[in-house]
Amino acid sequence: MGVRADGSKKNRKDPLPSVARKLWAFSGNVCAWGDPNCTTRLVTDEGAWVGKVAHIIGAEPGSARHEAWDGNDVEDLRSFDNLMLLCGEHHDEIDSKETRDQYPVAYLRAVKQRHEATYRYAVENIESEFNDTLQRTRVRPAVTMRRFFDWEDAGLEPDEERSLVDLINRFAERIKRLTRMARQLLVLVVTEKSPDFELVLRRFSTDRETLRSVCRELESAEMVYLHADEWDEERGQLSLMSGALEGLDEMWEGLRTFCSDEEIDLADILVDLRSCCSIDLGGREFEIVDSVG
Repeated sequence: MGVRADGSKKNRKDPLPSVARKLWAFSGNVCAWGDPNCTTRLVTDEGAWVGKVAHIIGAEPGSARHEAWDGNDVEDLRSFDNLMLLCGEHHDEIDSKETRDQYPVAYLRAVKQRHEATYRYAVENIESEFNDTLQRTRVRPAVTMRRFFDWEDAGLEPDEERSLVDLINRFAERIKRLTRMARQLLVLVVTEKSPDFELVLRRFSTDRETLRSVCRELESAEMVYLHADEWDEERGQLSLMSGALEGLDEMWEGLRTFCSDEEIDLADILVDLRSCCSIDLGGREFEIVDSVG
C-alpha cells in the first residue's frame, strides 16, 4: 500500500495474485466492455499486455465512483467483485473526469457479469474436471422412477414402466463413460435445442479442434450430431440423436420439460452425476456414488 502526501496510507492496493488469476481466467483475453462489445485482446499476438485492471468503485477519494464505497473494509476495493479487465481506451473512459458520470456502479457491475458469464461456465468446472479424472463413478440402477411417471401421467402399464426403467439405466451407463466436457456439451444441446457451433465455442472458451473432438465423442455415443456439411465455418449446428435412447426422440424433450417443471438442474444429472436416471425420483432409487480410486 502506498502513502499519501500527508503520510496516511492509500486505499489502493494491487490485486492479490489469486484475484488477478481469476480475473484473467474469466476475461477470455478480451476487454470486458459491452454494448457494443469490444473485441480488443488483452494480450496481443506478439505477447504484449495491453489490458488494464479497472476499479468499479474507485479506491482513492476523488476517484471514479469512490463515493459508493461503504468505508468499511479497504480489502473490498481490490476484491474480485470490484475489479474488471478492460482495454486501455475503455479503462480511461470510465475513469475520466469528463465521462465517468456516464458509468455508474450498477452499470459496470452488469457489464462485468455479462462478459464473465461467457467464460465462467468453463473455468468453474476445471476443478471438477480434475476430480472426474481421479474418481471412479459407480452407478446404482433406478428401480421405479416413480416421480417421473407421476409427472408424465401417461398411464403406462407396469411392464411398460419396467421397460423404460431398463432403457434409462442403459442410457445412464453411456453417460457415465463420457468425459466431463462431453456431458457439459450434452446439457447445453438438450437445454438450448440445436445451438450453433460458434455459440458453443464461445460458451466453452475452447479451441475448435477440441470442441470438434468432443462432438465426435458424443456422436459415437449416439447423443449429439454436428452437421458434417457445416463443420468448417460459422453455421454448423448441433442436434440431438436418439440412438442412446434406442430411438425414442421424445425422451429428450421429456427430460428437458421434466427438469424445468420440477425445478431440477439438468447439469446435476448429466454433468455432476449426483442423481441420474430416476433423477432422485422421490426415493433416491438411482444414485451416483463417487469414490477415490
